[in-house]
Amino acid sequence: MKILSGFRLKAAVLLLVFTAVLSAPFCAFARTINTAVLCYHGVTDNPLHYDTYRISAAEFESDLQYFTSHGYTFLLPREMWNASSGAKNIVLTFDDGYEDFYTVVYPLLQKYGVKAAVFIIGSEIDKTNYLKSWQIKELYNSGLVEIGNHTTIMHTYEYPLSVLKTNELIINEYIEDVKDCSARVAAITGRGTESFSYPNGRYTERLDRVIRDNLGYTTTFSTDYGLVYTQDDVLHPMDRIYRIHGDTPQKIESMIESLK
Repeated sequence: MKILSGFRLKAAVLLLVFTAVLSAPFCAFARTINTAVLCYHGVTDNPLHYDTYRISAAEFESDLQYFTSHGYTFLLPREMWNASSGAKNIVLTFDDGYEDFYTVVYPLLQKYGVKAAVFIIGSEIDKTNYLKSWQIKELYNSGLVEIGNHTTIMHTYEYPLSVLKTNELIINEYIEDVKDCSARVAAITGRGTESFSYPNGRYTERLDRVIRDNLGYTTTFSTDYGLVYTQDDVLHPMDRIYRIHGDTPQKIESMIESLK
């Protein structure tokens, strides 16, 4: 075997290193985006309806006042990948699709010119206390709201994770349920859903891969506590921070800073 000269040996080594860099997973070069995703449920004007996850309209408006005045950039889920690495990024998400999203939240989004996502339970559309079809269409057309998927009926089941990992029948049923919810939204807005919130935050890596790769979802959300640190995190179920009744925006900001 002919021995390479010093020059040719160095060139060969550099070529191998360059090839390795090019073939490395893209996530290794993911930008830091430090994005806080807040998880809301209900927002009400009725003090009798306040509970841990249903906050007052005044609390929600104080959030918007604080975060808009302190330089936060509000993003929709579909915009997260392109979040600025130097900005204070925040995403407002609302699970379950309660009607108060239209009657209370939406007017405040319009007032402050900020964006939010609402995750719809397909089986609850047009039912009492849930969003109506005409409201969903108006929200979608506003450009301020992303309509997301929260399953059609799977929200009512709490399968053990072992079942969601191994039971092919349940896994297939789950996937069909996600497709059904998207179809119901598409019948209203003309466009299916591309963001997904796992009911009760329960997911498996396999389920998430199928929902993303086979159904084309760009963003999925868990209820695990944390920040979305880099672009790589957008490729997995993303952590969120619960917005609890009685908290203040200053406390939420402190939580965000402590997570960085």
